[in-house]
Amino acid sequence: MTLILFMEGCAITHKFGPFYGKVVDAEKEEPIEGAVVAVWFHTESTTLGGRVWQVADAVETVTNANGEFIIPPHRINLFRIMAWWDDECHVSVFKPGYGAYPGSLKAYSSWRDKGSPYIPEEEYITYYLPKLLTYDQRRKNYVWTPGGKADDKLPMLRKLMDEWAR
Repeated sequence: MTLILFMEGCAITHKFGPFYGKVVDAEKEEPIEGAVVAVWFHTESTTLGGRVWQVADAVETVTNANGEFIIPPHRINLFRIMAWWDDECHVSVFKPGYGAYPGSLKAYSSWRDKGSPYIPEEEYITYYLPKLLTYDQRRKNYVWTPGGKADDKLPMLRKLMDEWAR
């Protein structure tokens, strides 16, 4: 009987967000229009091999003329076996020609952990992206993405990354 309960899945649901803030040029502190801000969400579970994190969903938006973005509250409903929500939501901020956040050596945020890959809910955060001036800087720029099925939920980020790669 215990084995049946252990193998049985469960529906889990959680509301994340809202997320909001601004993306600016790190040197001039001018707004960056058209930067993609992507947020993705994970579940955790424990297996015989240890803890496992799985991407549950992802959302994205683009900054406006003032460099500002809003991602409204986002509810996720899933069926996962013996899983719970990871409350730390991951973020990537990217605009071709600028260092990605996190991942670029000089990109940072106004949050308490300035280089954290996480974004807090209901807290206005400013992301500072450095202008990439040399080929070497562009080559070392790393855009952090969740991979897998979540990438399908981030078409704007994929489009900008493809543009940057060319």
